[in-house]
Amino acid sequence: MLNIIRNNPYRLLGIYSNSPTKERVANHNRLKAFLKVGKDISFALDLPTSLPSINRTADTVANADAELTLPNDQFRYAQFWFIKATPFDDIAMNHLTAGNIDSAKSIWEKKENVSSLQNRIVCALIISDYKQALALAEKLYHSYSADFVNLVLGENHTLVIDKAEYIFLDELCSSVGVKDIMPCLPNDEWRQYVSSQAVKPLIAALQSAIDSAKAPKGTHGAIRYNAGMKLKNETQATLAQLKELLPVSDLQYQMIADKLGLEILQCSIDYYNDIKSDNAVHKAMELLLYAQSVVVGSMARSRCKENMNVLQRIIDELPPAEVSEKDKEIKKELGIFRQSHKGLYEAKILLEKTKPHLDVIKKELGAENAYYLKLSTQVINNALNCLIEKVNEAQSTIHTIIFDDADAARSKIENLKKILTAAWPIIVLMDKFDMEPDFKKNRYKENRATLKNICGQLKVSTPDSTTISTPDSTNDTWSCIAGLLIIGGVVSTICGGVVGCILGIIIVLFVLGLIIGGKEH
Repeated sequence: MLNIIRNNPYRLLGIYSNSPTKERVANHNRLKAFLKVGKDISFALDLPTSLPSINRTADTVANADAELTLPNDQFRYAQFWFIKATPFDDIAMNHLTAGNIDSAKSIWEKKENVSSLQNRIVCALIISDYKQALALAEKLYHSYSADFVNLVLGENHTLVIDKAEYIFLDELCSSVGVKDIMPCLPNDEWRQYVSSQAVKPLIAALQSAIDSAKAPKGTHGAIRYNAGMKLKNETQATLAQLKELLPVSDLQYQMIADKLGLEILQCSIDYYNDIKSDNAVHKAMELLLYAQSVVVGSMARSRCKENMNVLQRIIDELPPAEVSEKDKEIKKELGIFRQSHKGLYEAKILLEKTKPHLDVIKKELGAENAYYLKLSTQVINNALNCLIEKVNEAQSTIHTIIFDDADAARSKIENLKKILTAAWPIIVLMDKFDMEPDFKKNRYKENRATLKNICGQLKVSTPDSTTISTPDSTNDTWSCIAGLLIIGGVVSTICGGVVGCILGIIIVLFVLGLIIGGKEH
């Protein structure tokens, strides 16, 4: 039941909307007198069988009289109350006061005029038949609007009412709600009017919420997250109402929806940039996904998508929650290694310190888990790169041997052997790690085989355990010879043909003579 009907001031004073002023004054005085001595009083227009009971007090009666002081208020309340202008109205109202609303309506349906249409509107509103009430209102205000105003205010009134139906629609939407009224509107003009009137406060409410969420520079990330969540929660219902009134293609909807979504997106960005924890990225993504669902324009959607991809890549790199602490320990060791000078010793320490953590992750997730294999491979790749770099550096110095300096030649070959001797146990240690299949096949095994081949050429032991054997000094000369053969082969390959072969042999024999001569001394 509409409050404007239940507590209509005309009803409280027991009069029709077009009753003479003297009748209104008389009823008001009578009510004051009865209420002053504590007596109840009722009128026929209380309509107790059709409307809820009425509670009259000195205050409510005084307010009712005051509410009918101005002409515009008199007409507004008249739009939601009964009027009596013809003998048919007398007959119909007798049925209505007796509790027979259907008989009253059937009498008013016999002849269409101002009073019959208005009274049928009120009857329809009493039973919450808004579609019928609006259909009748369309007839009343389209054909009899001026007559209705004159009937309520008198022929000599000075009130200018351009669109009386808009006053009716405003009150009805305010009392019932736009959502329930909109489907019942009988024409496009009324739909457009109600939509525009309803849209304004919704857009204003959304803009106010957006402005409140904006924060000055330097605000802590947690505050921005809370602002984003508050903005999301407080605007969901309002935005849904706006979406019911406006199509998504409407420019007004697009502009406010994009503003809302982009502000929530900014809250997400500010929060993650300040916090940057594993949990923060998930909470930031929650806000971002909502922002993505809100925005409409292509530029706004593109910005949301771009940031969503960034966060998704971060999420994809996150470890499973159950091994997050072990992941942190491994990442810590990788950070220490990358900040070091990355020698073979540091590579060995990296492997030794990360292996226990990787074993725990393996036990928790399984040997075939993609995250586990990726992390283990990352450790191996760092150590392997270091090993390759150190071996390559030692090999490259051999090509700079000065042929008349036997000590330099011997020193550089010995240095390479020393590097290989230190490198091979690291390879054996790597063998105990799990790796991604492609990495193991195409990178690790190939480099392992190359290293073993070089060790074999220089007679460096390559046991399958991490026990390091000390090379026999008696093999030094032959190891050097093997190394020099490698150099000769390189020279031969570079020069090419017979000349290259001869030159390579001469170099080998020449340097070999220097080394043997050096040993005799």
